Amino acid sequence: MVSLKDIAGYIEQTANIIGGVLELDVLIVDDKLRILGDSDLEEVSQEECISKNSILTKVMDTGKLIVLNSKLDHKGCLTCKNINNCPVTMIIGIPLLFEEHIIGSVGVIGNNNQDKEKILKNKKNYLKFINRMIELIINKLVEEKELKEISLFSKRIEVVLDSIDQFLVLISNDGKILNSNSNFKKIFKSKLPNNINDILEQELVKKILVEKREIKYKEIRINKKYDFLLSSKPVILHNKSQGAVLNFRSIEDITKEMNDLYTPSMDVEFDDLIGRSYEIKELKEKIKQISGSNSTVLINGETGTGKEVVARLIHNTSKRKDKPFVAINCSAIPEELMESELFGYEEGAFSGARKGGKIGKFQLADGGTIFLDEIGEMALHLQSKLLRVLQEKCITKIGGLESNSIDVRIISATNKKLEDLVLEGKFREDLYYRLKVIPLTIPPLRERLGDVELLLNHFLKIYSMRMDKKINSFSSDALKVLIKYPWYGNVRELKNVVEFSVNMTNNNIITVNNLPKDILHLNRLKKGNLNIDYHTKQLIAEALKNYGDTTIGKEKAAMALGISMATLYRKMKEYNI
Repeated sequence: MVSLKDIAGYIEQTANIIGGVLELDVLIVDDKLRILGDSDLEEVSQEECISKNSILTKVMDTGKLIVLNSKLDHKGCLTCKNINNCPVTMIIGIPLLFEEHIIGSVGVIGNNNQDKEKILKNKKNYLKFINRMIELIINKLVEEKELKEISLFSKRIEVVLDSIDQFLVLISNDGKILNSNSNFKKIFKSKLPNNINDILEQELVKKILVEKREIKYKEIRINKKYDFLLSSKPVILHNKSQGAVLNFRSIEDITKEMNDLYTPSMDVEFDDLIGRSYEIKELKEKIKQISGSNSTVLINGETGTGKEVVARLIHNTSKRKDKPFVAINCSAIPEELMESELFGYEEGAFSGARKGGKIGKFQLADGGTIFLDEIGEMALHLQSKLLRVLQEKCITKIGGLESNSIDVRIISATNKKLEDLVLEGKFREDLYYRLKVIPLTIPPLRERLGDVELLLNHFLKIYSMRMDKKINSFSSDALKVLIKYPWYGNVRELKNVVEFSVNMTNNNIITVNNLPKDILHLNRLKKGNLNIDYHTKQLIAEALKNYGDTTIGKEKAAMALGISMATLYRKMKEYNI
């Protein structure tokens, strides 16, 4: 709430005006008893206060007009030590009321009998004049309150704008920068430009200010090093253009948001690569060894062995750990869309192209790591473009004329033997050698059976907590079956089996009866007669028989087998199912 002290200068002037017009002493005090205006003084200290026994104090206590004709009529005067030396013969006290609160009082003082007679003779007119001056004081307070509210609102808006991660700018019709949030100012530090023409190309400024067009996701570069997506919207007030609001979004920030939304489990650590076998220990040592490198890495391993976990671990232990990690599955995206997914496209590059164009995964990964899973599925014409990225460290969008330099570490993964694909002419030999500067191999789970029990207990703990069940362990019979099982789907299949078993049990231990039937069926076969391809085909056929050959049925079958939909389709084609 505002107070008289907030307009102390105005109060002092008002006291002097009233005193000058009436030729009487005038005193204006606030509810803290501070003297804010005294016509008898050239300057008020604002530290001096009236007595608690003053007549003006009583005026504020009662909230009523008081006319004191004699000092003998006021107890405060009778107890005052200076009563005999006080020249005051008469006082008119008028309360100051603002929003139903007493905030002060005005006193008109007669210091001799002549003043007293003048006041008594002109009392009605004096009161009318004083009340008019009080109205001006109240109006000034209203104005001050509104200014304070506007200032507070402005501060709040400023705080809100500064709390937004984006870069916001308000410009006038001629491009002048009227306001911006602190994020935008940080880009330019002390050299904030005065006009948007100093930042954007003239053609773009014309679209925003002359054509009044709404811009969406236009890729721009500021200060030759900051990459943004620009969106703008015209400001229309009373059917008249008042400039535009510009919204700059950092491409790096967008990448981080996308990673948070679409690529969870970013915080992969060495403990997440579970195993105490020699092969896993050796793999961890190699990852530590290459943590400071920017060289390309090729991860070999069967489906479900945890190639992406290894890729993330390499990223998280590197100097790029605070930069984006962008994963893309080359087998899950149709060939005709893969190029735009990797490299992006310009607006109008082809029919159906999104307004503003699209940023490719390579550009989103700038400064960080891109993980190309199932690299063996990449089409030959895209392989040549990927080779160019490796050689020249730059990309060109579809429909674009300019090349953009990028700094990306490439980690690729495959469950196929790329050297065989090279011999078959399905994979470029020069690209193969570029990708396998550092080759890593993740052994299948059947080759490190010592890790099976460790993984079983790990996932049992996770799913028991997730489903709010108290399951302590596997029975000895169940454990024997699971350890002997060949785990063609590797860790992914094991994880799914544990999840299934936790769902199926109502006890604190998982027994053989809680395991999937496929696991039990395969374990009945003699080890010597085991043919991996034959039984893989049998398992897929049986799963499709159980769940059906519809899209939903195939999804359920893939989940039961512990493999991805892409792998299921590939295996169906391979085995002619």
